Amino acid sequence: MLPSENVNQQTIALENAREDSLALWQEVIIEDKSSRSDEVFLREPDNAKSRPLKLTGRYQVGDGSEYDCEVLEISPLGIRIRGPREGRLGQWCIANIASVGIVEGVVAHADMGTLTIGIIALPSRIRRLARRLRWQLRREAEPLPDRRASERVELKHAAATLKTSEGREFPCQIFDISDGGAALHLGSNALYFWADQPVTLDDRPGRVLRIFPGGFVIKFD
Repeated sequence: MLPSENVNQQTIALENAREDSLALWQEVIIEDKSSRSDEVFLREPDNAKSRPLKLTGRYQVGDGSEYDCEVLEISPLGIRIRGPREGRLGQWCIANIASVGIVEGVVAHADMGTLTIGIIALPSRIRRLARRLRWQLRREAEPLPDRRASERVELKHAAATLKTSEGREFPCQIFDISDGGAALHLGSNALYFWADQPVTLDDRPGRVLRIFPGGFVIKFD
């Protein structure tokens, strides 16, 4: 790939991330969707500010190595995290955030010890992420009763054992877990699993629902 082509692709990715991150921000902070027009949806509000978040997860940037991270805030630029690797502007980044799920995009801003993930996602995915983030923001702002049947319980790196139908056992760490399923981290051992594979997590049977780098989500039977 020519250097000019690489720069052009990076510019396009950053522009997509700017638009999608702003769309996510608008979805998160605007409560009354019935009064929102398309123009408002795409326009950054004059008084835009970041909203603090306190979540944990793991992320990849650049070469694919995984690191622990803390989620610090959401803003019109994207989701800012703290971790041992900042990455470079425009590098692809994937984060698995507890109680939120997988977010993907590019590094929109990097500072000492932190980076901001400019989200790149389909509109349907943005809406799902917004619902989960809005819930987290509300939960931090005021004590809310848990009214979701499958409210996820944050379990930072809780140890567990995953067993295949052939009887092989793998140690794993739980990102989060609910009545319906769990997000697990297995590192390189994740290569031994595939979608719809039957598995058992600590005596609870289920199937692999979705795979991400270094782990996957299972749905309990």
